[in-house]
Amino acid sequence: MNEEKELQAEIGKHLMQPENYGKLEDADCVGVGIDHATKSYVIMYIKRDENSILDVKFGTNGNQDTTTLGSIFTEMIKGESIKEALEITSNLQKELEESYAAIPAPKVDTSKPEDEQVERVSTEHQDSANMVLTAFRAAMRNYERKLGGIDEEQFEMSIVKTCPYSTTECHFVKKESK
Repeated sequence: MNEEKELQAEIGKHLMQPENYGKLEDADCVGVGIDHATKSYVIMYIKRDENSILDVKFGTNGNQDTTTLGSIFTEMIKGESIKEALEITSNLQKELEESYAAIPAPKVDTSKPEDEQVERVSTEHQDSANMVLTAFRAAMRNYERKLGGIDEEQFEMSIVKTCPYSTTECHFVKKESK
């Protein structure tokens, strides 16, 4: 129980005073994780060398959960080796996928009007974490692309999530017509 109180205190600290929030002017790589369903995003700025995360900052237009999770995540990876930061991200991604999978299927009541038949199921917490992790992966991809000679300011990635209304991935990106 003491561990749970410590966790709640840590979350409260990041909620009230987020760490690493803002723009990092001398970032080596910049990544953006976007949720096209809500138009929310996280942008992550990383100063790194070949082996380590030297500094990291983030910004978001998302909700308080997103800011809190961004603060916690950046504190987890700041000062870590690239290998360790990627391992942390991979482990968190597995937990995120399990969390999406644990969302119960919505109840359907066909006696109601058509637009009210399916119960709304929220993935807001999972989507917030997803944007943070996706922004980190996008920043790492931005760095790789720069090493490969591609000159770009940032690299953007859409989050991928599982719809609680089906067993497939949600796709919110509209294909542009030619």
